Amino acid sequence: MLGSVWRGAGAVALALSVAGGTVGCTAAVEHLPPAHRPSARHTAGAQAPAAHSVVKVRGFASSCGRRTEATGFVYAPERVLLNAHTVAGVDRDLEVVLDDGRRFPAQVVAFDPEVDAAVLRAPGLTARPLRLTRGRRTTAVVVGYRKGEAAPAVLPATVRPDQPAESYDIYNRKRVSRQVHPFQGAAVTPGMSGAPLITGGDRAMGMVFAVDMDRADVGYALTAAEIEAVAVAGEKVTTAVPHEPCS
Repeated sequence: MLGSVWRGAGAVALALSVAGGTVGCTAAVEHLPPAHRPSARHTAGAQAPAAHSVVKVRGFASSCGRRTEATGFVYAPERVLLNAHTVAGVDRDLEVVLDDGRRFPAQVVAFDPEVDAAVLRAPGLTARPLRLTRGRRTTAVVVGYRKGEAAPAVLPATVRPDQPAESYDIYNRKRVSRQVHPFQGAAVTPGMSGAPLITGGDRAMGMVFAVDMDRADVGYALTAAEIEAVAVAGEKVTTAVPHEPCS
């Protein structure tokens, strides 16, 4: 049975039902209690070349008076994939930041509140793209920016068999079903929503969008198949699309 919806200041987390329990979407991950911090050997961005393709995304949503900070990843020239809820309503100062500190103004060119995926166009962004893959592996790494940190964390994870997850869109209006990769061993913390689940060095098999409410080291990533349509649409569009209101 689908769990209840809970809210935090300026954000919303939807409970979704998966086999084995109820989890919370990372729309409000910054309101979660402190999670276990992995050891230093798991956090150095230099340990994974793919970390240079992962970006921090920042902006400001005037309608809800909220500054946002999330993770995204380059998947095509000048294009970044990330969660839709992290840029919903953002109308000022939207930018992507590389691990070397370079900043690039961005605009939303694809936005799907049901899948919870969006694409940014960032002219001049030269980071090497990660390739989306439908291939499933049992081991991977989650690469993402913890809130306030300048370098991405690299967290090894064990990936369990795919499964459907029932919940609502980012606005809690329409019930949807998404296919997800459950993973264990990587404690997703504030700012890491949108982090890629990387395998094979340069392939993204999914994108983090939810965490388990009871276990800090268990999370859920949208599969590549779920986000492919948004990714393809985002490659073709060069003008901004509507992405209101705040989630």
